[in-house]
Amino acid sequence: MKLIRYYAPIRAIVKKESEETELCSVKDVLEYVKSSYGKEAFSAAKSSLIVINDVSIGLYQGMKTRLNDGDIVGFLPVCGGG
Repeated sequence: MKLIRYYAPIRAIVKKESEETELCSVKDVLEYVKSSYGKEAFSAAKSSLIVINDVSIGLYQGMKTRLNDGDIVGFLPVCGGG
């Protein structure tokens, strides 16, 4: 079992903090978000910093990254500063 965690702003769209899943890749999770919660949620998810176990998917295989049991996929807000 894997866990999807939603953070602002996507949390406000999907109306939940987290949910369990059996999906196998980051791409599958994004497709699930789109089919379950619509285009607005999908757009928010794609523009988020996507992490697996608090590590950016950019350090893995991006959208093709496979998920293992116990993994936590998070959609973090992108922050800017200066």
